[in-house]
Amino acid sequence: MICDQESNIVYLSDLLEMKCPEFYDQLIQRFDKFRIKYEILSGTKDLWVRDFMPIQVTNHFFVQYKYDPDYLKIKKYQNTKSDPEVLLKTLGILPNRVGIVLDGGNIVKSKTKVIITSKVFKENPDFPERNLIVEIKNQLRVKQVIVIPHEPRDLVGHADGMVRFVNENTVLVNRYPKNKVYLEFGYALRCSLMNAGLRIIDLPYTSWQNNDSNDATGCYINFLEVGNYIIYPVYAQLGDQIAEIALRSAFPNRELIDIDCQELAKLGGVLNCATWNIQRRLTGIIDGFNSPPN
Repeated sequence: MICDQESNIVYLSDLLEMKCPEFYDQLIQRFDKFRIKYEILSGTKDLWVRDFMPIQVTNHFFVQYKYDPDYLKIKKYQNTKSDPEVLLKTLGILPNRVGIVLDGGNIVKSKTKVIITSKVFKENPDFPERNLIVEIKNQLRVKQVIVIPHEPRDLVGHADGMVRFVNENTVLVNRYPKNKVYLEFGYALRCSLMNAGLRIIDLPYTSWQNNDSNDATGCYINFLEVGNYIIYPVYAQLGDQIAEIALRSAFPNRELIDIDCQELAKLGGVLNCATWNIQRRLTGIIDGFNSPPN
């Protein structure tokens, strides 16, 4: 599995500049300052590119899951469903297409492990649960697929707003409140991760306080990791400093860059949601994207 630290180029939706102009300008300035390669995907219908683009398994092999989430079946959202096949043709990528419904935002990956939420079972009711996990494990060529409960009030059920890998044995996890809604969920989440052999580091999380459940303000775990850089969100609130301390402690040898994500978060996602990063030869498109896995 190509992990985020091995990626070297970031793709953005062509809608990002229009919907979040201030955030877009800040992001491009940071990309230019730190010489992070980026390109714009033309013809997208949704700015959350992570969800509908494929998963890179090796340099030459991508897995394209079926992009048919239940939350886009609501009539008012049906016209926001992007077709990844059209976008991938412009990049010369021919992925391996599979029939499992699974968003990219629900795949948190390390080199040898993947974390997904139990939402995958709801969206694939015809698959026996055990068989489904085995299929995903084989398709992504990982040693372990870890299933966690999905967050209360979260319509999309994505893992990338809940947990991220620090290394193969350690994860960052939102510090959920111990109130009626989140107490049992928080215990179940931690148990599922610890039972999988992972060590947990807490990261501040205040999105649960937002009046709008679609508002991601206060979610710090949804950062962009590309190469040696971690671009993390700030929201002009007290949690910003606490998050910075936790992230610098977790990633002492990485370059950390903050960016104001208030504008973006109001739309329902943060940095990982709005980006798709892969490993690519920067002198040109990698040859043989459609060759079998190594």
